Amino acid sequence: MIAYNETLDTFRSHIQNNVIVSKIQEKLGFKASDSLERSFRNSLGEMYKVLNASSIPGDAQIGIEYKIPITTKRIDFIITGSDGSNNHVVIVELKQWDKVSKTDMSNVIDLGGQPHTHPSWQAYSYAAILEHFNDAIERNDITVTPLAFLHNYKMKYLDQIISPIYEDAIKLAPVFIEDDYDKLRKFIEKYIKYPSKKNLLFEIENGKIKPSKMLVDAIGNMLNQNPEFILIDEQKIVSEYLYQIATKGQKDDKKHVIIVEGGAGTGKSVIAIDLLGKLVTKRALTTFYVAKSSYVKENYFNKLTKGVPNYTFLRTLFKGSGNFMDSLNNEFNCLIVDEAHRLTEKTKRGNIYYGVNQIMEIMRAAKVSIFFIDPKQSIDIKDFGTIAEITKWANQFNAEIHQGDTLKLKSQFRCNGSDEYMAWVDSLLYNGTYQKSSTKVDYDIQIFDDINEMKKAIQDKNTNNKARIISGDVFPWISRKDKQLIDIHLDGFSAQWNKTKAFATDPKSIDEVGCIHTTQGMEFEYIGLIVADDLIYRNNKVETDYTKHPQSANEFRRPYQKRIKSEDVYIIDQLIRNTYRVLLSRGQKGCYIYCMDKKLKSFLESELINLNISNQP
Repeated sequence: MIAYNETLDTFRSHIQNNVIVSKIQEKLGFKASDSLERSFRNSLGEMYKVLNASSIPGDAQIGIEYKIPITTKRIDFIITGSDGSNNHVVIVELKQWDKVSKTDMSNVIDLGGQPHTHPSWQAYSYAAILEHFNDAIERNDITVTPLAFLHNYKMKYLDQIISPIYEDAIKLAPVFIEDDYDKLRKFIEKYIKYPSKKNLLFEIENGKIKPSKMLVDAIGNMLNQNPEFILIDEQKIVSEYLYQIATKGQKDDKKHVIIVEGGAGTGKSVIAIDLLGKLVTKRALTTFYVAKSSYVKENYFNKLTKGVPNYTFLRTLFKGSGNFMDSLNNEFNCLIVDEAHRLTEKTKRGNIYYGVNQIMEIMRAAKVSIFFIDPKQSIDIKDFGTIAEITKWANQFNAEIHQGDTLKLKSQFRCNGSDEYMAWVDSLLYNGTYQKSSTKVDYDIQIFDDINEMKKAIQDKNTNNKARIISGDVFPWISRKDKQLIDIHLDGFSAQWNKTKAFATDPKSIDEVGCIHTTQGMEFEYIGLIVADDLIYRNNKVETDYTKHPQSANEFRRPYQKRIKSEDVYIIDQLIRNTYRVLLSRGQKGCYIYCMDKKLKSFLESELINLNISNQP
């Protein structure tokens, strides 16, 4: 788990004799790439300059390339020792960047046109994982102090890396640049004045992986303050059933795989969060909430941590589905996978796909894996999460599979609990039949001629930050690179696409338009939906037109594919229909609709008569 564990004196010698890279490679067990080798030489050489002129004792411990448990990440550089009273671990995130550009997103910087995590947040998040999942930290009363060292970073770009939007991250982990060698040296000297009486790196490397008491208390507080996460009826039954399987499943020799089926609004995410809290607080099991979409994780994190002090370390409980490529067998007690229909076969990072199969990797990593799934919410050709695929891999692992009626969520709590409304939506989108029922639909659905009137109606409903405008994905996202540009110009209406991942919770996003990715898994009281011209009415039926999507969009192209295959056109048709099913089911109290295709608008108006709405004349 650690590639280098030596004293400071030995580290100095290895640098002076130019053998530091070979020493690291010996432990890693593979030859580093040329770029990684240059990174080792350059950055470790700069740390040598900092420490060589310091008062830090020569028998203080140095650690390099420490793989953080429960992640695929590594800490670049560690110094351990004591200030005379307490044990300290200083962790250093090393970067060779010479400049970055600030963004309007907390903890995100722009590096050469690509978003990257701010190095201070990166260092802090690594420290938080150590503090809250490695029992050696608590058991040995170790204080963990993170920092970021950008040794090539130019002073003239300082305002970009220390912009006020990064203030919280920098308070947690200060950032040092090319002119800060003496400042950094003094910072480390405050904590490492003497060698520790214990081999702290050994203790950390061999520490048990389990939630700390602080983490357990914090997540309990987090859930207790959120009435949104109170379970109702069958939700409670399913949650208790899952809790029972997850706890008992830790005691035998086999893996357990649980499949929970439920449509939009049935409470899958609420149950997932509730279960996360119970397994961590009541059983101290190493458990994580997993989702493919960073938007889903970000919005649930923001909902949960509202009003909870010192909450930032709780972010470690929320994992991406591609985080388990290098995980060991049964490394975690339980992984709770929300939106499992969005899992992909391989994990995309930049333009490259990694790993083997996300479902397999999650199952391998956990003693118990729980998959919440709704096949009708698959919206991308690369979505790979199916019940058949989950079952196939469960059998490969000889796991005990739990599924069936007990684990099917049938009652939906969105759209004012109206199953009638969802049946009507399905009949429209999938060209089915809908018979008018005597059941009253207590739901506010309106179709607008004027998009600006719809906008005003939604803004009037936004009395408690729970109304949004959303749309099908046909407008190019030009503001992604230039924040001054406007993405959507439509019949006198102008707006940008969602600026932040927290679209569902950020009050400023009422002036923006949300896409499927920032709204799937989320709910609002009211939504104003722009039905774009990828959904049209022709030949007496609802049809789709994927060509209206921007050419740069890749939701309809398979990995490494430049063009859409003809045999995929039927699948793409279903994906567009699924997308609008998701969008039409986001509102709890009402859905206001504006159609770009006027024939579709007329059709919807004619079909609305069949829906027995309680407030209709």
